[in-house]
Amino acid sequence: MDGVRRAAAWIAPSIALAALAAVAAALHDATATHTGVTRSAAGAGFAILVTWPAAAAVSLSARVITLVWRPRALAAALTDLGGGAPRLAGWLIALVVGAGLLSMLTHQVVWIFWRATAFKARSMSLAMGPVMIVVVAVVVLITRVVAVGFGAALGRLEARWASRRQRPLLTPRRVLAFTIALAGAAAWAAWRLAVRPRFANVSFEGVTYPAIALVLLAAAHAAGSLLVGHRRVRTIAGAAAVVVAATLTSTALWARYSRPTMVLGLWGSDGFAADAIDLVYDLYAIRDDVPMSDLTPVPRPGTPHRDILLITIDTFRPDRIRPYGGPVATPALAALAARGMVFEWAFSPSNVTRRSMPSIATGVAPTRVRGRVNGWALRMDPRHITLAERLRAGGYATVGLFCCEGFWERRRRLGLDRGIDDLYLRHDGQDLVAAYRARVAARSPDGPPTFTWIHFIELHEWAGGNPDLSAERRRIYDDLVGQVDRWVGELVETTTARPPDRQPIVIVTGDHSEGFGDHGQPFHSSDLYNSQIRVPLLVAGPGVPPARVHEPVGLADLAPTVLELAGFVAPQFPVMDGRSLADLITGKRPGNPDGGHAYAATIVDRYVRDRRTALVSGRWKIIHQLGRWELYDLRTDANELRDLGPGNPARLAELQALLRARWERDLTSPFP
Repeated sequence: MDGVRRAAAWIAPSIALAALAAVAAALHDATATHTGVTRSAAGAGFAILVTWPAAAAVSLSARVITLVWRPRALAAALTDLGGGAPRLAGWLIALVVGAGLLSMLTHQVVWIFWRATAFKARSMSLAMGPVMIVVVAVVVLITRVVAVGFGAALGRLEARWASRRQRPLLTPRRVLAFTIALAGAAAWAAWRLAVRPRFANVSFEGVTYPAIALVLLAAAHAAGSLLVGHRRVRTIAGAAAVVVAATLTSTALWARYSRPTMVLGLWGSDGFAADAIDLVYDLYAIRDDVPMSDLTPVPRPGTPHRDILLITIDTFRPDRIRPYGGPVATPALAALAARGMVFEWAFSPSNVTRRSMPSIATGVAPTRVRGRVNGWALRMDPRHITLAERLRAGGYATVGLFCCEGFWERRRRLGLDRGIDDLYLRHDGQDLVAAYRARVAARSPDGPPTFTWIHFIELHEWAGGNPDLSAERRRIYDDLVGQVDRWVGELVETTTARPPDRQPIVIVTGDHSEGFGDHGQPFHSSDLYNSQIRVPLLVAGPGVPPARVHEPVGLADLAPTVLELAGFVAPQFPVMDGRSLADLITGKRPGNPDGGHAYAATIVDRYVRDRRTALVSGRWKIIHQLGRWELYDLRTDANELRDLGPGNPARLAELQALLRARWERDLTSPFP
């Protein structure tokens, strides 16, 4: 028991100091990112839940290392009788040089093996072990040479200084301060010159909180050392920190089981609480605890529950396909357009997949979709309800045939997969077509209505990152358009085997378009001109008359439209931003070229540096980007080459007011 008490007494300071650092960091983080006492306390509690044990482990590790290595004794052994420490300086400088050398050599080894093995993980792991042993051995040998060399040189400098000034120059404290400054300068230079340029699209925002926590932990240790003679003060401060940490942690645990909606809101915020929740809990499990009474859609009397086939094609330019006057022979799309509805002016919600797809899936504008970037995708706030979830709750069988795993894989919990019972992921579009055929063949004639969503990636990969826009290179895109058209034809042909009352309503569109050199941009994700956000939209099937519609629409309209075509009432704002086009698609009202509208935006994240917004209202389009306003008449200038804003101040002011109204609307939470 005496040994247990001694061990507990030795461990207790680390727990108290870790609690103090965790509480200080968490409260700073919570007050900066959350509002409301309960919300801030819960956010701080989740941060402490992760930080406290981690900080305690760091504190204990540091104390154990100090106990074993005895740095003061080592420094004393390398300090001369006169108080100078040139040998200590040599060793510390050598350690900095050795760390830098080891980092560079490790980078080179990984790069060499990556090229030699095509990044085959098993081959790299087997080969790197022996090679790194040799690398470390070489670095150790070099480090000793550097230490001895610097120690000797600095020893001569110290001797000259001491002979003139009668006091040491290189005292242990000065040596330590200089080494810390040298290491900091080297790290900063490496970061600016080598690391950051290669990670320009990687967010390091999450590093801030751990860095603050570590600094506070070091400060707490330093304060504890200064108060070594004030045992009572140390005990009271440590106990208070533990009590506060325990209280805030208890608040977080209470919120997890009593306020799941609040916890999901914290996850969708910018604070460290979001990372802590992600580390400790399963977001879908938290979501399951949220009341979902509004999930089941309300039926529309007299409207049949039609099968729906939604086909989205990544990076899809309308001006390349025949229904929009394009040069590529696309017989399947042309046939679909001939018997259905062609929307001349359809716009994606954004110019990147991670923003447009969640908007299509939820009917919420990208500016109001909550979530966090994960890889190239967006990990949606679990409170969002997808179109597939609503249809499944309404009795539909739901099928998803997609490329690619980065956007749809279930284990990544990105949210786009929610509500899809039958999920099939393949990169090759032909595999997706075969999977659809197999499912149609196996479907029971009296089975439930089916919602199927298919996504093709091939057009996105046309350039392979090469910005060459020569006619020969562009032909690659056109060839892929022809391939996708054949797949669409096979999908539509497969549906003809179904009974007439089970023929699906087919919707074909794109998640965004492609620059192709317009406005100086070869690809997408850079601006909101038509070249990047205008997409095809074709709808055909039972009850859809053939027509060409000139009314502008946005793809945020798809979710409410599909719900109403499927026989349900679509939610209104603030649950959805989109408006249903079902009455337009079924011919119950004519299109209004001057009355439609569409809204698009870029969202600042680790890949996008500038916020841009665009609004189409009738024939007019306004873009706000980089602090500038631009106004275009799409009927006379579809390529947006003539900014009419300076010469038409009244129209510009009218569109500015409409766009500002959308900005105000963007502030409304999508979670009523």
